[in-house]
Amino acid sequence: MKNKFVVIITSLLFSFSSFALAASANSEQVELWLTKMHHAAHMLNYKGVFVYGQKDNLSSMQIVHSQDEFGERERLLSLDGTGREVIRTKDSVICILPDSKSVMVEKSRPKSSFPPAFPVKIAEMEANYDFYLSGKDMVAGQITQKIVINPKDKYRYGHMLWIDEKTGLLLKTHLIGERGQVVEKFMFTQIDYMEKVPEALLKASVLGENYIWYESGKAKKHESQKLSKWAVKNLPKGFKPDMSRKHVMPRSGIAMEQLMYTDGLTSVSVFIEKHSEDEDLLNGSSHMGAINACGRDLDSGVHITVIGEVPHAAVKMICDSVYLK
Repeated sequence: MKNKFVVIITSLLFSFSSFALAASANSEQVELWLTKMHHAAHMLNYKGVFVYGQKDNLSSMQIVHSQDEFGERERLLSLDGTGREVIRTKDSVICILPDSKSVMVEKSRPKSSFPPAFPVKIAEMEANYDFYLSGKDMVAGQITQKIVINPKDKYRYGHMLWIDEKTGLLLKTHLIGERGQVVEKFMFTQIDYMEKVPEALLKASVLGENYIWYESGKAKKHESQKLSKWAVKNLPKGFKPDMSRKHVMPRSGIAMEQLMYTDGLTSVSVFIEKHSEDEDLLNGSSHMGAINACGRDLDSGVHITVIGEVPHAAVKMICDSVYLK
């Protein structure tokens, strides 16, 4: 019996060691693919068409991406509705809105992008996610490597990625909800790689003449002092402060503070502003596709709104614990 027990323990230890080595090797392979994907997102020249949205509510967009002596530039054109456009450079984002005959200018390049961006290093995130390779598929006529990212708790979504095997460009993603359903999707339907992007493809089709221009600005000094020193007491495991900024909304002129928290893969924003009877501010919970939001008024005359591509449980926890330090 004693010898049998030793054999069982030895077998289990060997199996565990083999599993650990396999998991380590898998993580290294995933990181290699994510590194290749990150490089492709910034360095490739291409023109393509992709669909993006939730369930049956899909939008079609054309994208042109260039990396040359002028730096990284990108043009997005909506192929549905009014033909909205976004022009991105290394230090600005210009949104052209034909339906309202307005142009909005942001003096910094946001983190969000198309194709969606993902981190390269996964070691710090493995406490909250499982990463593994999952075979190959065809997307937009290209052979892709599929990567699955599963969450370990109820405070974040899962992801499926399809990466172009040859170029490393991310061609398709699925965002997976709490019940295993696809809550958001992104997929190229056409992709053409180029040596150099013609300059004409990066220019807006609408010049913005007779349009109203709005430019984001910094909050006034006295407003900034009123909206300072905010924090969150309870964060889902793995979420850490990412950045904070004070700015003025381009159209309304309302001063607002934004706090952002991330677990390395997804992020949640906390917006803090003065309560206004004229504004239709969210109280309670709301959602649109994969995006959940939660809002509440504080006794100090301040309104809190928390928004993120995370399950309701995450935004509710954060919203309930925002406080002035």
